[in-house]
Amino acid sequence: KAENERKNSELAAAKELQERLLPKQNPVIDHLDIATYLRTSTEVGGDYYDFFQQADGSLYTICGDATGHGTPSGMLVSITKAGIIGLPQMPPNQMLSALNTVVKKVDLGILRMSLNIAYLKGNQLTLSSAGMPPYFIYRAENQITEEIMLSGVPLGSFNKVAYDELTTTFNKGDILAIISDGLAEAPNAKGELFDYSQIQSIITMYSHLNAESLIKELMNQADIWLDGKHNPDDITIVVIKQN
Repeated sequence: KAENERKNSELAAAKELQERLLPKQNPVIDHLDIATYLRTSTEVGGDYYDFFQQADGSLYTICGDATGHGTPSGMLVSITKAGIIGLPQMPPNQMLSALNTVVKKVDLGILRMSLNIAYLKGNQLTLSSAGMPPYFIYRAENQITEEIMLSGVPLGSFNKVAYDELTTTFNKGDILAIISDGLAEAPNAKGELFDYSQIQSIITMYSHLNAESLIKELMNQADIWLDGKHNPDDITIVVIKQN
């Protein structure tokens, strides 16, 4: 009993630490509607999201997924956040290269960190990715949702990695959705996955909703799909809508 209590106490402490690594609140920016969601599959998950507002009004949005679950994954999230805090303002792909160097030097064995970094300044959106699922951008002008997949290996995979970068517009009514793979890979009773195409369709269909309501709709449909089945992976969703 004492041993179980000790283990439970350590798990609770690790879970509290993970929660402390997340933003206390989402940024409040006049022209942006921002909402977030995180559901862990175990006591301590490996997903992570964050925001870093800059003095010039720009915003870095982070969404990541460490290998596996539990305390080791939580450690990798801690290392990643500390690395980001220590970086100067720079393009997302350069941030990923610098973070890759940090994670590689720490050397956590087979553990890797997948990470998306989106940088928004005015109506210019710059995206880069280290092994994460695609970004989704709903375009209000033509009422379609684009799936934007950028190549890039997870942090800690190799030394001296260069990452791709894409700059695009982000106008009034547009929506940026960043997800971890736990949502797309949620299985139903037959083992079929929720999949990215379904996420894309939901974003388009419910693009009239605010950011928080859109996330609720995504999770409502994901839970219907799961039908009570436990999802084996963490789910993280970040939605930013330009007002």
